[in-house]
Amino acid sequence: MSNNSGEVKVGSFGWFTKYWKRLPTDFRWHIEDSFQPEDIAERLLPNEEPVLQIGLAWYRAFPSSIIFRYFGVFVILTIVSTVIMLILAFFGVFGFIFTTIPVLIFIAIVASSIQQYVTYSQWRVLRTNKRLIISLPQPHGFPLVDNIELKGVPTVVDTNWSRNPVWRFFQFFTGARDMYISMVAYKFNESTARVGDALIIPDVTLRDVLEFKKVVFG
Repeated sequence: MSNNSGEVKVGSFGWFTKYWKRLPTDFRWHIEDSFQPEDIAERLLPNEEPVLQIGLAWYRAFPSSIIFRYFGVFVILTIVSTVIMLILAFFGVFGFIFTTIPVLIFIAIVASSIQQYVTYSQWRVLRTNKRLIISLPQPHGFPLVDNIELKGVPTVVDTNWSRNPVWRFFQFFTGARDMYISMVAYKFNESTARVGDALIIPDVTLRDVLEFKKVVFG
């Protein structure tokens, strides 16, 4: 099964997984399905085999991966900055309340990185020989996730630039695009055509888009 080459690893939690798997299956699946894409390895249908799995481009998790990889460095910088500000506050340069700024900035950066990585991990398109499973973050419901299962294949697979100028900048240099998946055909307007009722998977690499098209149309 092909996988997204841009997957980011943030560390090993093998000990946690070992004890988590010992929980009652129904309870564990309920919790897992609320916050992450379905673990297809445990719930394959009869004679079902995974064919292709794709996710978001690597740069969608790049900032968070830097924070996690050099977490110790950021902790040290936070401590040093706090000490310096305490010294300055002691000499009356500013009030002691400002010495909390480095810690608050550190907490905000870590919280933002966790949210970014969780969201990055929740986007997934999985094609098996029997169904198409699309997982995506629930709108305005972080950290919940939606898992959608389709029996057929999309009628339309299209790519377009991101509406977000920041991600569009990365798309320009990496070749990634937003992938539009629709079960209905194009809708033709007066001067253009657009994908009707499309589900948008943001920032998918061109290689993954091509592999998905091979599976759908091939």
